[in-house]
Amino acid sequence: MIRLIVPCKEYLRSYTEAYGEYVKNNVITYSFTDASSCDVFEKFDRYRNERELPPDRVGEDKYWLADDEKTYFIGEISIRHRLNDALLLRGGHIGYGIRYSEWNRGYGTMMLALALEKAKEMRISPVLITCNDDNLASARVIEKNGFTLENKIMTIDPHTGEESLTRRYLKELL
Repeated sequence: MIRLIVPCKEYLRSYTEAYGEYVKNNVITYSFTDASSCDVFEKFDRYRNERELPPDRVGEDKYWLADDEKTYFIGEISIRHRLNDALLLRGGHIGYGIRYSEWNRGYGTMMLALALEKAKEMRISPVLITCNDDNLASARVIEKNGFTLENKIMTIDPHTGEESLTRRYLKELL
């Protein structure tokens, strides 16, 4: 069964493999945490409970899309508790990534739909989600989940430091 789970040690090996796929394929649109550099579960718990966060960060709940039958990590999605000034422009309430070997199989659309149920339970509405203008696969995932394009704005890409066009989408949940 494929479902959203709270990150757990049972899937850590598969999560670490997915991190390696991102590194090998130079994926920078979303970053999995390098489990060899920190205790990912402690880090995720700090964010979930908003303890000892860097000044520019907000609390968030992380979920993993997992295949229970294979103990296989497919993707990660973060639901931010609130927005700061930077997230209002780029990032929004939700960020997600699908492991590279599972791209283009519908998992992003499925994972976002499941996460919207969690966001609704958290009483987050409207939900803001963004993507790079040239990330057409992510734009399709967002649009398939009923988001409306609010606008496109120029932002600074945190990975490259260069200006890029960002799509900003909204959806009412409540």
